[in-house]
Amino acid sequence: QIPDPEACDQMYESLVRIHTNFYKNKYPRLKDTTFTGVTVEDCRTILATDILRQMEDRKKGTWKRLREKFSAKKPEDDLK
Repeated sequence: QIPDPEACDQMYESLVRIHTNFYKNKYPRLKDTTFTGVTVEDCRTILATDILRQMEDRKKGTWKRLREKFSAKKPEDDLK
């Protein structure tokens, strides 16, 4: 037994609108950008390069990663 069927119907209709992208279709975007102004394609490219870097790091051996992490700093870095 539902205590408030009217509220239940309103919530159901709201969920249906979200599921069917009602507001996306009602108010289409003029440009396909994000909040920061970066396009979707740029975001995908950035994410793809980050993932490639992570994969390259995983391909390296454990000892090589540790050596790179704990290697001595270059003298030029100390001058800055």
